[in-house]
Amino acid sequence: MPQFQPSTGMLICVNAKISLTSVIRMRLENDTAVTKTYVANYSRKDTLSGPGISPSIFGSRSKNYGPYTLTASDGIPFNSGSTDNVTIGPDTVYNNVIYQGSTTNVASYLGGGSVNFAYSSNATASASGSDYYVLAVNSQNKLSFTLTYSYCNNVVLKLNLKSFQAILKDKDNVFISWTTLNENKNNNYEIELSENGSSFRTIGSAPAKPADGVAAKYDYQYHLDQPVGGKLYFRIKQVNGKVVAYSDVRIINMGTDAFPGVRIYPNPVVRNINLEFDRPLNGNFRIELSNQMGQVVYTTGMRLNNSTSLQVQLNNPPPPGIYYLRATETGSSKVYSGKLLFTK
Repeated sequence: MPQFQPSTGMLICVNAKISLTSVIRMRLENDTAVTKTYVANYSRKDTLSGPGISPSIFGSRSKNYGPYTLTASDGIPFNSGSTDNVTIGPDTVYNNVIYQGSTTNVASYLGGGSVNFAYSSNATASASGSDYYVLAVNSQNKLSFTLTYSYCNNVVLKLNLKSFQAILKDKDNVFISWTTLNENKNNNYEIELSENGSSFRTIGSAPAKPADGVAAKYDYQYHLDQPVGGKLYFRIKQVNGKVVAYSDVRIINMGTDAFPGVRIYPNPVVRNINLEFDRPLNGNFRIELSNQMGQVVYTTGMRLNNSTSLQVQLNNPPPPGIYYLRATETGSSKVYSGKLLFTK
């Protein structure tokens, strides 16, 4: 399914819905030399899972058919003229049944690519009355899937915004520039940043250049205090008195690794953090988690014995927000660090 374009607006919620219709037909045959009475059972579970959808969307059915008294087998499989077998159905086990789930954890749904969902259907059929029988099942299924994005529209800047660019100069700096036409000296511009494409914060500002009615060019350089992986979302907020408008969103792909030599995951994170190093390490490490104010909210010591992985278990995770993780090797003072987004 296509992702949500951040330039369209602020994504608030994602709803996934499946509609399922299923019709089954079974044939049950006695495979013994004496008359037997059988009860057939059909059970099924359908599951749809996707990013942030927790728990997974699922539906289940279990239904008995019978009892059926079947005469001794005549040795001919499913002989239509024999009373040693019975046809069950067609029976509709799902009739346009709708199952749905939603999430406000929207980070995985933002961008210009696609988002993947996994659907599985597990069905079993059996009969009781004897251990010797033949049961054949045919199932016809119709499945439809709908993904709904709930969002607030962005108000795009007026036509006096001629261009807006965000360019990654190196792993620590993003160069931001925009050009206006027919500038209004009462305008004020704020540069906004989001790590998830939904929640933006101001990282800088610039007043309008003084002359009215002429073109103006603005430049801003954003320096990352800590290395970061994933995507960064930038936009310009224009304020003129009580009138507020926004530019389109520009996306910078920072890559998958948060720092050379280490991968920190998952990100976003709810509780536990994993560090995967590019080589086996030995020694003691000091682990620190700090907020955007630089305050250390969690610290612990850990030891690695020729291992490439380390897990930090947080019994009391911090409130949702942006945090910085630092793993300092006490022997060499080498620091592995990255930026993390904590969610509920």
